[in-house]
Amino acid sequence: MRPIMPRITVVSLVLALILLFSVALVSSNGVAAIGKNDTGATEVIIIKSPGCTKCAAAERALEKIGQEVPINVTGYYYYSEDGHRIIKQYRAKDVPAIIIGMQVINYRDYEGDNALLESLIKGALANQTPNLPAAFTLPGNESTTQDLSAAANGPNLNLQEISLYTISAVLGAGLVAGFNPCLLGILVFLAASVLSSKGKRREMVTMVVFFSLGIFTMYFLFGLGMQQLLQTEAIASAFRYILTAFLLLAGLSQVWDALRLMQGRPSLFRTDWALKYFQAGVERGRFSSYFLIGALFSLVKAPCVGAIYLAILDLLSARSYFEGAAYLFFFNLGVILPIIILGGAIALGMSPGQVDAFRKDHRVGMRLATGLTLLALAPLIYWQLI
Repeated sequence: MRPIMPRITVVSLVLALILLFSVALVSSNGVAAIGKNDTGATEVIIIKSPGCTKCAAAERALEKIGQEVPINVTGYYYYSEDGHRIIKQYRAKDVPAIIIGMQVINYRDYEGDNALLESLIKGALANQTPNLPAAFTLPGNESTTQDLSAAANGPNLNLQEISLYTISAVLGAGLVAGFNPCLLGILVFLAASVLSSKGKRREMVTMVVFFSLGIFTMYFLFGLGMQQLLQTEAIASAFRYILTAFLLLAGLSQVWDALRLMQGRPSLFRTDWALKYFQAGVERGRFSSYFLIGALFSLVKAPCVGAIYLAILDLLSARSYFEGAAYLFFFNLGVILPIIILGGAIALGMSPGQVDAFRKDHRVGMRLATGLTLLALAPLIYWQLI
């Protein structure tokens, strides 16, 4: 027997490190703001977003400074009515943004450097005169709907620009999430069915394109809906705990499945029940049939990719809706890239049997890599370290 276990272990660790590094780069922003009240404490306002780890870091910095200087911190979500008003009035440009008197500390001013952030906050506090009234007051309800719309969509709310590094990280996370035994098994089945019934490589390319499009569409629409839900404070705060528990359960199930496979026992993640529906779609040979097969497979594949997908959604929820949607596009592109690459290779002459042999030889390693990654992500998500 070939000594595959050392290779499996190495592949598992490498994939786990790649995904953890990718997710770490996707982490979102954090914010705060300040003025003076009658008790002598300086009023601080922080503009933030639900689940935003950078916002949490900014709040921790304020808590630390609050032990030395009397301050009163008030937080507003950027999409709230008061958040819109403050953003428009003080021309805050990032989330997080800290306002002290008339001074705004945007995230871009310190770029995650906590020491610099503390220095900026202390400098702004030092500029506050104790005898002065509050540095600002919130406008009343006379603000118009047009003003709120301008604050939300205009140049004043310039959330962090889309980064090429973040795109690469999200794409890499999607690639790791998409490359799993579930995909390889179904792809081999579909390729063998198409080639045996049609006998044309061109038909294989058509199947791969529309099959991938079906998966992409389902996951992308689901992600947009979840991102909208996560903009709600109650859901966002509870989601972190639910996601942590889900990551632990999913990680343990992946590791357990790897151990079962090593013992020669059947996998927990079976897709046999869906094969008859896939076969019926292949026999029709229509574009719509291949698309619907992909949509159905996205549900079959959910246990394999779901935990990583939800973790990415949690991290993207702290960004603006359209920025998060852009990153979600690239993540889902990464999810379907293995299908496009392997499907294209089969269309160019690779035997489906070769792909199936690779799946059987390395499925333990892929399960182990996924499980270890999910278990490592759980505490990072819970303590908002990423």
